[in-house]
Amino acid sequence: MPAFDRSQVTPGILHIGVGNFHKAHQAYYIDEVMNADPTNPEVLKWGIVGASLFSAKKRAELEPQGWLQTLVARDDLTTKAQVLGSMIDFLPYDDERQVLTDALIDPEIKICSLTVTEGGYFLKDGKFDALDSQIQYDVEHFDIQPRSTFGVITKALKERREQGTKPFTVMCCDNVPHNGDVTRSVVVGFANLVDTDLAKWIDENVAFPNSMVDRITPGTTQEMKDFVKDAYGVDDIMPIFCEPFTEWVLEDKFCNGRPPLEKVDGVTFVDDVGPYENMKIRILNGGHASLCYPSALLGLDYVHDAMKHPVIAPFLDTLEKTEIIPTVPPVKDRDLQEYWGIIGKRFANPTIMDTIPRNCYDGASRQPKFIVPVVADNLKMGNSVSGLALVSAMWCRYCQGKREDGSSIEPNDPQWDRLHALAKKSVKDPALWLGMEDVYGKTGKDPMFLESFSSWVHHIDKQGVSSAMQHYIQTQSHPKGAQELVES
Repeated sequence: MPAFDRSQVTPGILHIGVGNFHKAHQAYYIDEVMNADPTNPEVLKWGIVGASLFSAKKRAELEPQGWLQTLVARDDLTTKAQVLGSMIDFLPYDDERQVLTDALIDPEIKICSLTVTEGGYFLKDGKFDALDSQIQYDVEHFDIQPRSTFGVITKALKERREQGTKPFTVMCCDNVPHNGDVTRSVVVGFANLVDTDLAKWIDENVAFPNSMVDRITPGTTQEMKDFVKDAYGVDDIMPIFCEPFTEWVLEDKFCNGRPPLEKVDGVTFVDDVGPYENMKIRILNGGHASLCYPSALLGLDYVHDAMKHPVIAPFLDTLEKTEIIPTVPPVKDRDLQEYWGIIGKRFANPTIMDTIPRNCYDGASRQPKFIVPVVADNLKMGNSVSGLALVSAMWCRYCQGKREDGSSIEPNDPQWDRLHALAKKSVKDPALWLGMEDVYGKTGKDPMFLESFSSWVHHIDKQGVSSAMQHYIQTQSHPKGAQELVES
């Protein structure tokens, strides 16, 4: 249980997008900070207030528990459970967002943190999309009440500026490359549409620290709820399960104070997050994005199942060592091959029950962040992109909506209708799939990538994904005879 008196905790952080990852990461770290110095009022002023843009469900679930939640960190050797007390309130759901805006204007809130998913940043071709319909609505209704995340943040910052109140730090915790810089570009970009002076003030006065966040955290299942009740006697409507490993690397750039996070294990402040972020996004997130689709097509349920599979596991290992790791620049005090070994063991953790559907979800947002940039870098370096082209071909095959045993795949992407229709057409014309500019950009037009992708699409259609992965492994093991193996 929390070592601190929760009645003495006051709000300092407002978090938008309260999901399991936020709880297992940021909420966990704030809890650890308070447990480390439980009577210090300067520490207890960093309580978290949750907010949701889309549903009243989370608040309804957590309110009867007084915002407490059980966090269980486990692997095949250890299990540790603790009750998180860092969240002290959750805003009532308000479709008009006025409640959220008012909360962000409160001077007590010094940090606004975000986990709104990789696809929630209004980006097109990596840049802020000022023509998005939600953004356009907020521009027209800014003086009344904007409704998007960034419209609300900008509105609140405007009010704080007018009131002479220090701005809050905007801290992105999503798996977005250069997440702080991206968040700054979106907030400042939106502000420029409504008030150029406000945009200049935000750019000069509001902090947007870059960060790298890492802890594998699956969705909650009934089995997890039963485990907590049976093992600990705790009846928790939504416990969080995660791996023991956790890491948070971030810039020490805050404009209105911050919690003493350096006092707890797992947090590292650095001048440049970029190398750590790139390492994690490519090797870990790229790994998940590469193994999930063949796993789904072959009927596997969990990531640890994939790491035991006789073809998927060696395919991923070959892909990481041959095409992913070579694109990762050196990282201080890190051996990239050893890092991949740690990631592989984390993927193989059988207690996390990280589902394949979770990792397959929203491929149209994840692939351009975790796979396509690796393809582009390999092409620039003159390296092979055969395995990455196979990943794209397996994603395309997945979006056709049938597993290899003929069973149906449930729609699992916000853009499923578009992807499903395009995937079926791409069997005859693979270039159609790579023609999705919002996913592949210019990379999809590269002749080498297109040729490799097309050959894998046809191979999978005739012989299946296992055969395709086996061919890839063999061609990388015997590069001189690669062409002969493919032809055979």
